[in-house]
Amino acid sequence: MRPLLTSLAISAVANAFSLAAAAWLFDGFDIELWWLVLAVVIFTALTVTLREVVVGTVDRFVRGYTILGGLVLTFVALWVTDLAVPRRGFAIDGTWTWFAGTPIVWAAGVAYGEVVKKAPADAPAVGDSLP
Repeated sequence: MRPLLTSLAISAVANAFSLAAAAWLFDGFDIELWWLVLAVVIFTALTVTLREVVVGTVDRFVRGYTILGGLVLTFVALWVTDLAVPRRGFAIDGTWTWFAGTPIVWAAGVAYGEVVKKAPADAPAVGDSLP
């Protein structure tokens, strides 16, 4: 249970930073501080759930569609979050904001994936010399 909670916490922090960065960069991306918490909870739950559903459903195709699938998954999660959180607290307006903001938020998901990725058991330790 502890690794799951750690993973969710790291994901939530990455999502909070990415949503705040998108709001800072784009005039059409508005977040009020207290609503950011609700938006992060909803967005994190959606991305974690959707990622598991997609990976479990199309596992053999995931490698080829990782970038495109990740962008679509992020777009859908942002869209549902935009619908679920009141407009006065979280709003994404304008085509440019949607299409430019989605990759920024997606990049945080990629960074999160790199942080929680575990090395294979047979991987050499850092600093071991190569044969």
